[in-house]
Amino acid sequence: MVIVVALVAFLLWTPDCDRASLEALYLQSPADMVDVAGTRLDVRDGGPKDAPAVLLLHGFGASLHTWEDWAGPLSVDHRVSRLDLPGCGLSPTRPATTPTRPASRC
Repeated sequence: MVIVVALVAFLLWTPDCDRASLEALYLQSPADMVDVAGTRLDVRDGGPKDAPAVLLLHGFGASLHTWEDWAGPLSVDHRVSRLDLPGCGLSPTRPATTPTRPASRC
C-alpha cells in the first residue's frame, strides 16, 4: 500500500513555476504591482473612477483572478477593485517585522 501511495504521489507531483513565468502569464502590467505600507500587492482597478466602488476580496489560497467573471460586468456601472492579499496570487508575503513594544505590554 505504501508503495502505491508513493507511486501515485510521484506521478502527480509537479514542480512550482518560477515567479517570472507566473508574472508573464498573469500580470497585465508592471504598474499592477502596488506598494502598500512596504508590501507589494497585485491590484486590478477598473470601471469609471467616479462610480460607486466595489472591492472584491478572495478567500484563502485564491487570487484576484477568482473574480474575473464578475469584474467585467460589474465594471460597467461600478469602480471595481481586486487585489491579491499578501502571500496569495502574485503578492509576495509580508516582510518579517520586529515588534515595536514588548509582548507583555500588548
